[in-house]
Amino acid sequence: MPRLSLIALAFALTSLLWVGRARAENDTERDFASANAALKRGATTEAIDTLELLADRGVVHPDVSFERAVAYVERARSSSAAPGDLGRAAAALEETLLLRPDDEEAETGLARIRSEISRRHAREGTAPVMARPSLGRAVTSLFPENVWAVAAALGSLLLTLGLALRRFVHRTSAQLAGAIGVGVGAVLLVLGGAMAGGARHFRLKSTPAVVVVEEAHLLDESGKPFAQKTGNADSVSIPEGASVYVLERKQSLVKVEWGSTEGWLTPGQVRLLSAVPTT
Repeated sequence: MPRLSLIALAFALTSLLWVGRARAENDTERDFASANAALKRGATTEAIDTLELLADRGVVHPDVSFERAVAYVERARSSSAAPGDLGRAAAALEETLLLRPDDEEAETGLARIRSEISRRHAREGTAPVMARPSLGRAVTSLFPENVWAVAAALGSLLLTLGLALRRFVHRTSAQLAGAIGVGVGAVLLVLGGAMAGGARHFRLKSTPAVVVVEEAHLLDESGKPFAQKTGNADSVSIPEGASVYVLERKQSLVKVEWGSTEGWLTPGQVRLLSAVPTT
């Protein structure tokens, strides 16, 4: 009897979880449809509020992110435009591409938004939207982390085979093949391992984000304006829509990396991007 009771309890809990999940999915679909309808009738702020509510509930899906980008772009073009609308649209499209890298429409839309922001800043003589990433991040991002890991594993295999040939086969051809295997395998093992380790470090220690205010002035750790080390007393500013990486978070500040520059911003100046779909 106790065993039957436990089975019945487990079944009941599973049923409740399934019902709760199904209900949450239905709520998500209903709210998404509501946001889409609001957008079609020109109620962009209503659509944005609904889509942001989905984001607050932890809903992560490329279609939701793309729809949020469209809503912000439409509001930016209207008389009810709010500061940071284009930056938030850029953030939504960046998120779409993280979730669905082959989305050409999102990639084209992001390029157009950043071109518009760049034109605005060019007229004002301020910084461009894009900044060159640090050398380490640029090199490790040439290939996905898994590709570097496979290269390291292949290098380990070649190195092992090469050493085995040199140790157990004494023919000249085998010795030559073994020497080549040792050389190539060692290079692949060291390079792949180092790059996989670097990519993993960047993935775990930094979170992609986008600046969602018209201009974000970098601060030092104490919250004072961050001045360039070149002797220029002007503070360093990051334009709307720029991609950054959040390295560290405090209660009132977040440390960001923009290109090769690091500094602190207030949390409301950036939007963290979600890269793992939940629906």
